[in-house]
Amino acid sequence: MKIMISTNMYQACDFARVFELTDAFAGEHVGVEVFSMFHDPAFSGALERSEEKLSALPVSFHGPYARTEHSAPKGTPVYERSMGYYREMLPFAQRLHSSYVVFHHNNCKVLDVNRGTMLRTADENLKELTELSGKAGIPVAVENVGIKAMGNVLLEQEAFIAECRKLSNPVLIDIGHAHANHWDLRHVMEELKDRIISYHVHNNDGVHDCHQRIYNGTLDMNAFLYDVRELTPEADLVLEYAPDVAEDKAGIMEDIKTLCLFRETLS
Repeated sequence: MKIMISTNMYQACDFARVFELTDAFAGEHVGVEVFSMFHDPAFSGALERSEEKLSALPVSFHGPYARTEHSAPKGTPVYERSMGYYREMLPFAQRLHSSYVVFHHNNCKVLDVNRGTMLRTADENLKELTELSGKAGIPVAVENVGIKAMGNVLLEQEAFIAECRKLSNPVLIDIGHAHANHWDLRHVMEELKDRIISYHVHNNDGVHDCHQRIYNGTLDMNAFLYDVRELTPEADLVLEYAPDVAEDKAGIMEDIKTLCLFRETLS
C-alpha cells in the first residue's frame, strides 16, 4: 500500500506546494497523484520543474479532467482536445514511472436517452487510451464518477460493477463519490476486490462532492479502513482534497499521519 497526496487541491502555479507535505513525511515515503491540468498554460512548466522531486517519490497520474469529456465521439472538437491533453500527459507519466492513470467515463451531465450511446463511446475511447498507455507500460484505472445531485452519473452502483467486470482495466474507487450517491461501499469493495488498486479518500455530507478531510463528513471512515484491511490491504490510499482544504496544512498532515499509522497495522 502506498499513501499518496493528490494535487487536485492546488492551482497549477502552486503545484510545488505538495512537496511541503511529502518532505514532512520523507521517512514514510508518501507519494503524489498528479492531477493533470494541461488546459492551464502554466501547468506543463510547473510539472517540468517538479520532475526531479517527483522522480524520488511514488507517483500516479489522474487523467485530464477540465475541458475533457471521454464520452465525446471520435472526431469531435471535445474528443480531439481530450486526446490532446492525454497525449501531453503521457510522456510525463512514463518518465515518472506512474503506477497508473485514472480514467473518467464521463464528466458531463447524463440524460437517460443518451446513456447507452455515451457508455459505448466512452468504452471505445477507453480502449484507445488503454492501448496508448499500454505502450508506455502504464495501466489505466477506471474510476466511479458522477454525483446524483449534479446529474452526471453515467454508471450506477451495479452498472459500474458490471462494467468493471467486463473490462480488463484495474479499478479505482472514489469513496466520496460512492458515499454521495448512497452506494453500499463495502458491497462494491467485495465485488471488485480482485480489481481495486487504489482509492480516492475524502469525505462529504452524503449529498455533495465536497472532497473534505477524512473525518469531516458523514462517511464512516473507520469502517472504510476496516474494510480496506480485510478486503484490499495492498490498494493505495490517495488523499484527494478540494482547493478549500489546501490551507489547512496541519489538518492534512494529521490525516496523512493517520493513514501512515493505519498502513503500519497491516504489516
